Order: sequence, then structure tokens, then C-alpha cells
Amino acid sequence: MASFNQKPSIPPIRVPKSREKGWFLLSLIFRLLLLGVGSGFAWVLGMAIAQIYPSRATEMPIAERLLRVAQNLTRTAKRAPATPIPALPTPTATPSPQLQLNPAVKQKLQTDLRQLQGELNALIGRTAALESQLGNSRPTETVEKRLQLMSQQLASPETATTPTPALPAIGGTPTPQPVTGAPQNDRNPVFAGDALMVTLPSDVLFDTGSISLRAGTNAILDNLVADLRNYEGSTVRVSGHTDDGGEVAENRNLSFARAQAVERYLSNALGEKYHWVAIGYGESRPSVDNSTDANRQRNRRIEVAVSQ
Repeated sequence: MASFNQKPSIPPIRVPKSREKGWFLLSLIFRLLLLGVGSGFAWVLGMAIAQIYPSRATEMPIAERLLRVAQNLTRTAKRAPATPIPALPTPTATPSPQLQLNPAVKQKLQTDLRQLQGELNALIGRTAALESQLGNSRPTETVEKRLQLMSQQLASPETATTPTPALPAIGGTPTPQPVTGAPQNDRNPVFAGDALMVTLPSDVLFDTGSISLRAGTNAILDNLVADLRNYEGSTVRVSGHTDDGGEVAENRNLSFARAQAVERYLSNALGEKYHWVAIGYGESRPSVDNSTDANRQRNRRIEVAVSQ
């Protein structure tokens, strides 16, 4: 028998799945918008508070320190580890065997070496003398290069034929000569005739601006020493001259210092049996006009004169 109090059952309402997805998307979009608006409002509020009440802290914020530490770790991770290069074995130098020489052979080699050194000095002096006669001095070049340049200059048809004062002949190491009489060897005398004077180019004896005799000039000056032995008791005047470049006072001092250097070399070799005079004329007594480089080079000179 059926009960009159039983309520009829209502079937549940089913929502389609498409509408569920739509409500979910709308809810997600609404939350994202709410989050963005809230973040923007918080940022604006924070900037306003920072402008009104700026922080007085001197330390770096924790967030920035963490960010920099992360950046450093990222850069370190990106760097490729350097592969060590294996060290090459150091070559062992094999010492050359020391040649044992007996005293006789060693003395002979030393004699040959001194002879070669004398010949080299003589060659340098003769080269400088030829350069002075040609009006071109190249003291910084090698002897081989200087000889080659002079050969080219002499082979040129435009080589100047203007006579230049004769320079002393350069030979080997001179031997002492007797005081009286003419020289007994075949070397041409430096002081000959009525004019007992010889002219030496300063560019051969000295470096530019220097007052110290250049190495190798002893071959030239020793040739003067050999001839001056024939004039003991005479007055030897050493005169220095320059071109017109530079200040007058500086040129005078430079010429005097160079004359003193030559006079000192000669007097040390010959002793006190002479009367020595050193004079610096500077640019006051040019031998030729200072119009060209060649003429200025000829004016840079040292004159050694003998007065009996």
C-alpha cells in the first residue's frame, strides 16, 4: 500500500561541461586581472612612499645582493674551464768542448788578434779620410756599407771634382822616428812643405754633439803622433771649428772642448817636450760658405798646426 507522505524525487540538474570550462576561464582571467591591478597599485603606492620617506640605509638591499650573486654564478658557469697546456721539456744546452791551447799557440793567436784589430782601426781611419775628401761622412754605417756608397759615388759622372785639403795617410801602428832627419819609412809625412798644418774632419773624430773621441780614431791621431816626433820643442796649436748651426756661444764651447780632447790625446802620447795650445773658434772662421750640407760638413773640422 503506497504511503501518502512520500515526496516525489527531483532529478539533479546536469551542467554541460563546456559551461564549466567557460566559468573556469572567466574566473582565472578575473583573478589575473585582480592580481595585476593589485600589483600595480602596490608598486605605485611603494614609489610614492619612497619619494616621501626615502630610505637612509647605506647597505645594499638583500634583493639586489641576491640578484648580483645569481648573475655572478651564471657568468662563472658559462666560462669554459681552461685546459692546462702541458709544459714542454726544457732543452738541455750541450756545452761546447773547451779547446785547450798551449801557451805558444795562445800567444801566437793573441798576436794575430792584435794585428787584426790594428788593421781594422786603420781601415776605419782610411775610410773616414776618403769620405772627408768626397764630402760625405757616414760614421753610423758599417765599413762595408760606407765603402759601397763611396764606390757608387765615384762611379757617378756627377761626382764633384773640387779639390779638398789632403788628409793624413792612414797606416798601421807607427814606429817611433828619430828627431832629426826625414822619415825613414815609406809613409807619406803629414806635416810637409811650408804649411805645417793638417785638417781633420770633426765628423770622423766625434759623434754628433759629442766632445769625446770616437772609438777607432787612434789610427788617425797616432799617424800625427809619428810625424810630430820630428818637431820636438815646437808649439802645436789644435784649433776647433764648427758650422753655423746652433748658438754662437755653444758652438764656441763645443769647438774648444773638441780641440782640448785632441790636444790631450797628442800630449799624452808625446809628453811635455812641446808647447800645447787648444783654441775653439766655433763658427767664426769657416773654410767655405755654409750654403750646403757638404760645405757645412767641411767647416766642422780640427786643425793641427806646428810652429817652429
